[in-house]
Amino acid sequence: MHAEHTNQPTMKQWINHIRSLIQSPTTGVPFDGSRDAQEAYISSFQDEYGNRRSTDRPFLNHLFGLKKPLAQPLDDLPIDEQLWWMVQSQSYTAEQVFEIISPEGGLLRDETLAIEYRTKVELCGLHACWIIAQETSSERLKARCFDAAAWHTRQLQPDNAINRPWATQVFLALSHQSDDPETRNLAHLHAQTLIHNTSISFGKPDLLSALILHDVVRSLNHFTQ
Repeated sequence: MHAEHTNQPTMKQWINHIRSLIQSPTTGVPFDGSRDAQEAYISSFQDEYGNRRSTDRPFLNHLFGLKKPLAQPLDDLPIDEQLWWMVQSQSYTAEQVFEIISPEGGLLRDETLAIEYRTKVELCGLHACWIIAQETSSERLKARCFDAAAWHTRQLQPDNAINRPWATQVFLALSHQSDDPETRNLAHLHAQTLIHNTSISFGKPDLLSALILHDVVRSLNHFTQ
């Protein structure tokens, strides 16, 4: 694996760029607030259009470090929801993740879903999978995340994901660590597109995208330590 490639921005440059994009949209988010303030923020959270997704609560719980036990069975939930509830509860092992994801290609076993929905679920789930790989120090799961990311760059377009930058950190890591020049290039372009698309609607990242990118930066910091 190669640590850096001089024809691409460094991880530090990516971090600084993303931070500059999300500074304004995340003003007022209680990252350092009290637990009560964070709970209130999560309970009332909605995007600029008044929408709230089923993955928002576990994602925001993770973002604020509010780890809670599972309050519901996961078996009947879409894979991205399953993975995010696992993350926020810290109730998982890497092997449990392998039990619910596809052994190759994308993470979903069901390939009949509409392309936009599938891309969203794939990327949202990949973001959660990467967190679990990091937190469990599972090289096998990290490799599976890279395989899924490489598959994405060849099979699915990032602008099918309703302009949300889920799993951007996986593509950036792959763009720096893959031994294959084509894979590095495709992953770099994929990450660029995911980040760029967050600003299409408002000229800056929407609120949820900015929060996702905040978590991306937190993940990328591992590469600069």
